[in-house]
Amino acid sequence: MKKLIIIALFLSGGLTAYAQEKPKLYTLPSPFERYTHYLATARFMGAVPLGSFADNYIDKSSFQNFSVSIEWVLRNSPISVGGELGSTYFEKRVPRAIYENGEETLSAVQTRTLSQYPVELFGNYNFLPKNATVQPYVQLSGGVSIVDYTLYYGSLSTQHQKVAPKYGVGVGSRFLFKKDGSFGLDVRVKYDGTSYKHEYIEKGVSSVNGSVGVFYRWW
Repeated sequence: MKKLIIIALFLSGGLTAYAQEKPKLYTLPSPFERYTHYLATARFMGAVPLGSFADNYIDKSSFQNFSVSIEWVLRNSPISVGGELGSTYFEKRVPRAIYENGEETLSAVQTRTLSQYPVELFGNYNFLPKNATVQPYVQLSGGVSIVDYTLYYGSLSTQHQKVAPKYGVGVGSRFLFKKDGSFGLDVRVKYDGTSYKHEYIEKGVSSVNGSVGVFYRWW
């Protein structure tokens, strides 16, 4: 009988030790840390004109700017790469004045507009782990922008369109709604420049924009 009790205690101790040594699933790293994953972001932006663009053409801020992006977050690397499509619009109305057009003289209210539809590739350097609740980053981007320059004199207008090189640099941060979750908030401040010259715009289009976006990530 004593032998049976000793054997039972021995087996019980062994099973307890095995249970304690067995790895627990919830201690594994997040799939977003173990695998390459993808991230889609939709942003709303406010933009402020800078430099000669603001001095000579439009100096009013714009809140009619949007973008969407898809990002590839690399495994075992702080680098992520992606592409972004956007739409920006600036407008300013100038009080009625006299304008010379060849041999014609025109009295009109001038409305200045500039639309851009940028297509960019970008790279992010992320400072903290991929599953951190707060994820600051810096960004470099480059691509092209479809520029639409339209100048109105009352109901009359002149228009110029061109595909021009575009570049940008930004800083931002992502905020996960919950740890290991798929949704979060993206806040970014970015400088944008476009190599475009026409009439009033002599040294390109430059602006700084602040954006707030919502992202979804999956793997």
